Amino acid sequence: MEKPTEAGLRILSEVGRISNSTLELDAILNQTITIIKDNLQFDACALYLVDGEGETQRLKLKASSGLPQARASKVYLPWGKGITGWVAQNKIPQALSEAIQDPRFVYFPEIEEERYQSMLSVPMTYQGDCIGVINVHSIANRFFTPVEITLLKTISEQITGCIRNGMEYAKSKALLREQTLLYEISQAVAAEPHLENRLHLLLTGISLAEGHGIHRAILFLLDDQQTQFKGVMGVGPDSLQEAQSTWAQWVDPNEEKVSKLLLHESFKDLKNTRFHQTAQELEFPFIKKQNVLSDALVGDSPVIVENAAVNARVPKELPQKLGVDEFILVPLMAHDIPFGVILIDNLYNETGIRETDLKLFVRLANQASWVIENSRLFNKLLESNRELLTTKEQLVQSEKLAALGELSAEVAHEIKNPLVSIGGFARRLQEKMHALTLRQEPKPDLTPLTHYAKIIANEVERLEVLLKSILVFPKGARPVLKLCHLPKLIGQVLDCFEMELRSASIRTRLDFKEDPSPIALDEEQIKQVLINVIFNAIESMRQGGVLEVATFTRQPEGHSSQAVIQVQDTGGGIAQEAFQNIFNPFFTTKDSGTGLGLSISRRIMENHGGEIRVHNNVNEGVTVQLVLPLQIDRVSNKT
Repeated sequence: MEKPTEAGLRILSEVGRISNSTLELDAILNQTITIIKDNLQFDACALYLVDGEGETQRLKLKASSGLPQARASKVYLPWGKGITGWVAQNKIPQALSEAIQDPRFVYFPEIEEERYQSMLSVPMTYQGDCIGVINVHSIANRFFTPVEITLLKTISEQITGCIRNGMEYAKSKALLREQTLLYEISQAVAAEPHLENRLHLLLTGISLAEGHGIHRAILFLLDDQQTQFKGVMGVGPDSLQEAQSTWAQWVDPNEEKVSKLLLHESFKDLKNTRFHQTAQELEFPFIKKQNVLSDALVGDSPVIVENAAVNARVPKELPQKLGVDEFILVPLMAHDIPFGVILIDNLYNETGIRETDLKLFVRLANQASWVIENSRLFNKLLESNRELLTTKEQLVQSEKLAALGELSAEVAHEIKNPLVSIGGFARRLQEKMHALTLRQEPKPDLTPLTHYAKIIANEVERLEVLLKSILVFPKGARPVLKLCHLPKLIGQVLDCFEMELRSASIRTRLDFKEDPSPIALDEEQIKQVLINVIFNAIESMRQGGVLEVATFTRQPEGHSSQAVIQVQDTGGGIAQEAFQNIFNPFFTTKDSGTGLGLSISRRIMENHGGEIRVHNNVNEGVTVQLVLPLQIDRVSNKT
């Protein structure tokens, strides 16, 4: 047998070669375990590394020899608990010939530690912090010599730096894989227009996390009322054999871009699995402090669930249908708006879910949240556009109906005045004819009858022109200008109101300038304006009064010459509150009026390049001025 010093030097030499041979953490740990166990002739050797930080810090069994391998990867030891935890916390080696009798001993059935009587535990420290623990076990009672303790401490000190480098290298590789995976998933998601396929790509990315490729993921979304979690999608294999055969071809995702893998048919088929169908059957209430799904969403942080079968906050249906006792729930939230949770389990992954996996899951879940939020906003925008289009169509229809109503009222208003004249003179003609019949004069005087008939014919002709203009041209069409003498036009209008003026005892005064120049205007349109204005004046003097109509020209400073038709009544004026609205369409103070007379008149005057001015003298009367430009070159020969 070799001398202890010779064996120790050889072991230290082999450990030194590990530092120069690889940066792969798993290789470093496994080679270290093998060297210690074989050369120091122990029955078992285990190496624990610190996992997590702060309150979540614990020890995880990372490598072992002589212990059952199938379940060793699931062994976690709370910080400070058990002999191993105590050594890590206090950074003091412990050599125990009867370890299972020590009150600090913690039994793990997964690694069958009860078989080993003796145990030597040595901390691995780096810059004052414990990064792990090396344990050696002996089935028989064994007293550990000072040389063995010193040698294991020396190995620990020598290998710690190498393990630390391996850990940093593993972190760098994991970060690179994570960033590559996130980038590739983002590329694949960006190229996919449909929300369902985008979410499927993200869940597939979760199942690919860290290159394990055998995680399963379920997407739970809240319903519209935000009262129920509904399973909408599940991605993952249905059996271990399927997992192995499906994912074996993707052992190294770096060999082919992940975005291509995500779009591969074998991945697309995963949403047609029984697992996907099972996921869609799951539904749970969203109630605070009611279940773990609600806890994750309300707390806006991942929830790691262990011993699900006996956890009162886990719906019984979950572990029963999924066949798992451990899983992770990651919340989906954007702009403080909750969407749901993603459940991830590792039924077919014996290595468990690691801390690095959890961080990646959170990042992918955040990406899924924004995909859902963007889709929600896009759908909301589409819905708003549809509503806007519907509202626009309704508004156009309403405007058409309003225009039709206004046109109807306008037509009724413009037809009313000629019909009044026609009716009045037709009745007068009838009375005259009846009187002539009774007198039976041999040569009766037909001059008045001819005059009445002419007025009726003129008004009928004006109605025909009016209706033609309504049917053929829009009301905003340009007026057809012709030279016209204002006194003649005014006289024709006053003739139409002969009966109304007489019956209301209204006297007329005319003040026309001698030999006035002709004015370029649309005779029918200006005639309509005069009818509207004079009709209003007569309506205000039903108890009698004076109607004065005058014409004159003027040239305001800085303006061209203007012709003015002034109509003045003694009807007492208009109430001030009503006067503010006289040009508003449909505003009227008359029981039978349409409220369009002055609004139509103003539009006609503006189309002529002129204006209508109304001066209200309360308790006296109203003066209306129709102002027209005098340019002769404005005359159009168009008909």
